Formats: sequence, C-alpha cells, structure tokens
Amino acid sequence: MSWYYAIGQEQKGPVTDEQLQGLVKDGVITGDTLVWREGLASWQAYRTVVPPGAAPPAAAPLPEAGGVPAAPVTAGSVGAAFNRGVSEEEFFKNDYTVSIGYAWSRGWRAFTGNAGLMLGAGLLILLVAMVGGVIPFASLIITGPLTGGLYWLYLRCVRGEAATLGDGFSGFGPQFLQLMLGNIVPGLLAMLSLIPGGIVLVIGGFTSAAAKRGDFQALGGGIMLVGALLLAVGLAIMIYFAVAWSMTLLLVIDKRLDFWRAMGFSRRRVGQHFFRVLIFFFATSLISIIGVLAIGLGLLVTVPVALAMVVCLYEDMFREFDPVPHG
Repeated sequence: MSWYYAIGQEQKGPVTDEQLQGLVKDGVITGDTLVWREGLASWQAYRTVVPPGAAPPAAAPLPEAGGVPAAPVTAGSVGAAFNRGVSEEEFFKNDYTVSIGYAWSRGWRAFTGNAGLMLGAGLLILLVAMVGGVIPFASLIITGPLTGGLYWLYLRCVRGEAATLGDGFSGFGPQFLQLMLGNIVPGLLAMLSLIPGGIVLVIGGFTSAAAKRGDFQALGGGIMLVGALLLAVGLAIMIYFAVAWSMTLLLVIDKRLDFWRAMGFSRRRVGQHFFRVLIFFFATSLISIIGVLAIGLGLLVTVPVALAMVVCLYEDMFREFDPVPHG
C-alpha cells in the first residue's frame, strides 16, 4: 500500500507500509501528521487512521468503475488541510528534544540504508567544491547551494523518501540566491565579532614594537592583553551565532524561506535549548574527528553519519513548522 504524508505544506511519499512505520518510529510522522492513502476520503491526522505502534489497516474499497476518487493527492489538498495547524507563534511555544543518542540511531539507520548514495553525492559535491575553490570568489558563490543541496538529499533519506543524486545539486535551482546569501551573510556577521579584538591587538603590537621606553612597552603589553580578552569574547560571540544560525540553509532549502527569515527562525528555535544544541554540535564534531583515527578512511562513515544527525535534529526542531509565505 502506498502512503503519502505532509511536512509543512509539502506532500511527501509515496512510502510503503514498512517505511511508514519506520517514519513513525523515527518520529518523522507523529500523531498530528496528515496522511493519505487510496480509500481515505480526505487527508487525516495519523492518529485517527492508525493507532500509534499498530500496523496500517487495510485500505478501504476503491470507488466503483467510473467513480471519482474522493481525495486526489495534490499539493493544494495538503496545503488546505495543513493550514488548519498552529500559527508561527504557537509553534515556537512548543518544545523539542535534543537527543544525541536518538539522532545517532536515526542518522546511522539513514546512512546504512543509503550509504552508496550519501557517500557518492558527498564526494562528488566535495570535488565540485574543490574545483570551484581554485576560481576566484567561486567558492563564496557555490558553497551555500552545494551545502543546501547535500542537506536536501540527506533530509530525504532521513524521511524515508526516494532520494537521487540530483537532489544533491537541487541548490542550483530557485533557492540558489537565498542559499548563497544564507551561507555568506551569517559567516560575515559572525566574523565581525572578531574585528574589535583584532584591531586592539594590532595597536598593542605596534605600540610595543615602536616603544623605546619601558613604560611605553608596558602600555603596549596592556593594550595587547585587552585585545586578547576582546578576541576571546568575540570568539564566544562567533560560536554563539554559528550555532544559532546553524539551521539556516536547511530552512531555506526545505521550507523555501528567504535567508533572512531563515536566520531569524533558526536563532529563535535554537535559542530554546542553546546549550544543549551546542553540546550536540560538539558531539557531532567529535564523531567526525573519530574517522581520522582510522587512517582517515573512517571519515567516509563518520562525516555522513554526523551530517545525518544534524538533519535529524533539524527534523525534530522544525518537523511541524509551517511558515506563512513572505510578502
């Protein structure tokens, strides 16, 4: 039996009975998620169709010959049904869980089920990025779309959808500009926090180098100390923004948001559990680094799994997020 389900206003599927149960187990489909299959009169909340943990029921009889299906699967029908959901303000009042173990199990399952596709797409995208890196400014232009496309491929794998290699390059489509800006702008804004400390350090260095008297050398050393402290504060601020805006590209590619709104939504959602999310990213970084211990070959496993874990965290944060179109 083929099932369809709604994430935001987007129709997902078809998926089999087994895949549907896997999505329920992974938390992608919840009791409030809208689902549809042949035989249902309309899109319905999953809990009204299948009791949690139970196998899907048999399909209802199809219309007789010449009849018209009661609920054709269209994007409009999904949107009309899902628009009855919570508002943005209500959404941000809801909580979510940051679980490293849960994300690991889901990420590992997604990787083992799509290892060839994930590895192949990742290596191909890395090759394209390396080639683009030798062209002046090309890296700034293509990094965001490449990363967004890779996120989209991983997101489809995590959701149990039929992903293809082409999904890895979907960033070179309608969302190209937003993905490019969603990569450049947060990076530049985060790096601005290092400028005050850097300037003070340079001034202190020149003061110490040019001083001929001991008191001026001491002044230069004091200025450099202040600069080092400002640089440390700036580094902390940069880390904060990097974590707060970590879901920007995923929101752009998945929810079709402009980069500025995506940055705002990411910061607001991450801010609900900032330190837990920070620890989560620290853990995924460690998992990636572990691959180096296996003569570097382990990176072929640890990096994709760590990336899949980030996508799983995004799913937990924004699974039911249905932003109102801008403008």
